[in-house]
Amino acid sequence: MSATSLLAAAALLAATLSAAAVDRTLPDRLEMADGRSIRGLILRNTPTHVLLQTEKGEIEYPKSDIRRIHDAPDDDVLFADLADRGELPSWRAMVHDLRTHDGIKSFEQIPATTIDQGLLRNIPYLSFRVNERAEFNVYGDPNRPAAVEVGIYERGRLGARHRRVFREFLAGHLDSRQEIAALYSLNRENLEARAGDLGFRLIPPDAPDSYGGTWMVIYHPERLERARLGNAEYAKVTVPFDQVAGRDGTLLRRNAEANNNWLAGMMKNLTGDMPEVRGFYRDKNGVFRLISFDES
Repeated sequence: MSATSLLAAAALLAATLSAAAVDRTLPDRLEMADGRSIRGLILRNTPTHVLLQTEKGEIEYPKSDIRRIHDAPDDDVLFADLADRGELPSWRAMVHDLRTHDGIKSFEQIPATTIDQGLLRNIPYLSFRVNERAEFNVYGDPNRPAAVEVGIYERGRLGARHRRVFREFLAGHLDSRQEIAALYSLNRENLEARAGDLGFRLIPPDAPDSYGGTWMVIYHPERLERARLGNAEYAKVTVPFDQVAGRDGTLLRRNAEANNNWLAGMMKNLTGDMPEVRGFYRDKNGVFRLISFDES
């Protein structure tokens, strides 16, 4: 695929997360005890109440008035893009799950940093920081990914809790028991597995291509090779790692404005419009809020 297609997809994600897109798609639905059906975007879901962003603004509904909550993708929602057998997980479905998971406190698009060795060398990708230390990346054409990965920057070995979280998240987007078994077979002694058309790899923190993180990757081998760019074209869509993060993976907030401008400029050049949104976070009250490109 071309770098242009990749960044155009990034612009689509920004539009998907924007308030205007929320108003159009209204991805969640409440079935009320009185027979009403109310569409909106769930901002907060507690044991007693649901806070819903609707066309009329934010409205809080007590659980006692709600018969059923629908917060999964369906045929009418932009996020609905389920994978066929043997395909990689859908980037839209995965982003939807991250948006609706209460454990995700922030999801922020960041510049893709240069990968110059290993399995993912010179593959263009979209990169998102999840909470403080985790990352979600989608490689190649986001609509037909060549690879998806989740990882965390953490000193020492990847803890059992993080392995469990990563595997549960990825397994929820796989199609067969064989694929799930391959994913769960990954460990320090078994870094690579195959199931059908898909490859699975664990990249430990001491690997040359880990860049200080630990990663679980699901990839389509043939599609990965077709997506690989030459050095000159790849350099246009990535930035050096040390421009974005420190050695421990912590984002360099002193470079936030420059990095935001880099992302915004790339997408504006391709789409003709300045993007508005690059992610979301949950505030101290657990309410879903959008991150705009002018925040740094």
